[in-house]
Amino acid sequence: MTGHLSRFIVVLTAAAAAAPALAQPAGEVADLREQLRQSQETIRLLSDRLSSLETRVESSAPSGRGDIAARVDELENIVFDLDERVGSRTVAHAFDAIQLDIGGFITQSFSAAFGGGQQPASFNNTQFELLIKAQVTDDWEIFLAQGFLREADLDVTNPNMPFFRPSALRIPQIIAWTNFRVNDQFEIQAGRFITPHGIINIEHFPPVLLDVNQPQVLRPFSGSTIFPNFLLGAQVHGKFYVGAENNSLLSYNAYVGSTTMNTSDFILGGRAALRITDTGFTVGGNFSHGQRTAGPAGIGNVSIVGPNSLVSNSYNTVGGDLLYDKGRILWKNEFFYSFEDGQRDRMAFYTQPAFRLTEKWIAFYRFDYLDPGQGLSRGYENVVGVNYLPVPMVRLRAELIFKHLNALSDDVVVAQVSATISF
Repeated sequence: MTGHLSRFIVVLTAAAAAAPALAQPAGEVADLREQLRQSQETIRLLSDRLSSLETRVESSAPSGRGDIAARVDELENIVFDLDERVGSRTVAHAFDAIQLDIGGFITQSFSAAFGGGQQPASFNNTQFELLIKAQVTDDWEIFLAQGFLREADLDVTNPNMPFFRPSALRIPQIIAWTNFRVNDQFEIQAGRFITPHGIINIEHFPPVLLDVNQPQVLRPFSGSTIFPNFLLGAQVHGKFYVGAENNSLLSYNAYVGSTTMNTSDFILGGRAALRITDTGFTVGGNFSHGQRTAGPAGIGNVSIVGPNSLVSNSYNTVGGDLLYDKGRILWKNEFFYSFEDGQRDRMAFYTQPAFRLTEKWIAFYRFDYLDPGQGLSRGYENVVGVNYLPVPMVRLRAELIFKHLNALSDDVVVAQVSATISF
């Protein structure tokens, strides 16, 4: 592996030595020398990192070899692609960091609601997120997700009269954390992070979601219906390879933090999950303890609750989730029950089976139930939809949402199409 790298360095060094003899204008020769200098410096840094990682591979336990070896191979591929990258496209300079990655995505949704005598329609959601990750050292990394949202919330609290509210501009700092890695089994993260509960909340980003609305338990965006979607605080997390052949993965998270609306009361919780690799199953358990603080009662998008609680009380939430992902089947299930001190308990459940029709087409269905407590109506949803991925970076969706509130006799139907393009 390092032999390939050495040969590549020799080639570049020889080219640098021969550059003065080339019959080219002085300006072009100077540019070539600068490009080669940058290439040699980049390769030197990569070579140092490869040597460090190879030392880890030889000294690590068998359970960690696969992960580290994969990182080494990835770095070697970067070296082989360097001649295509330098001089042919803009490079994002990382200052003193080892690596700087910049990406993002944009999502556009069009929705139409049908209920009673109302049939409102709107390009109701435009969401752009810029994602930046800096690998400061082998052990330190920083991640930022900065969002720009223009959203007209669809109010379905009265199925007889659904309507879109005036468009609101939201510029949230969705995620911003620093992570320190001791080893695969123990990492420390601090900042604003996704609350590590369930399946879809952890996945979070629209480029991988079958439905941009997400289940009712996660609405509205950045809300706290059962547990908060995001936290400001710190967590420890890690993973272990277990089993007779180290072919299963046990991961854990333990956190303490607060929400942006209630920064003085801390929420404690955690999650443990076991992925049984050969079977396609991942099973997870979740726990959270915190204090709800009453706030404004505005309702979120396609939601029956607002971002804040209507009542103030302490709570203990438990939950389980089951994922099956193998072959053509992708099946997600989550259940949460919240014991509310002095208030009506809250409960949420969904099951979402999906079938990969081809490499580019996915069909899915979701049954979704939410009892938000607080004296509010229970909500039921049946969602059917398809996803089409013409290329890996583009996801097109079409779906129908059949929503029922048990306090009202009529249902509301929402037809929605959306597209997510990532880079």
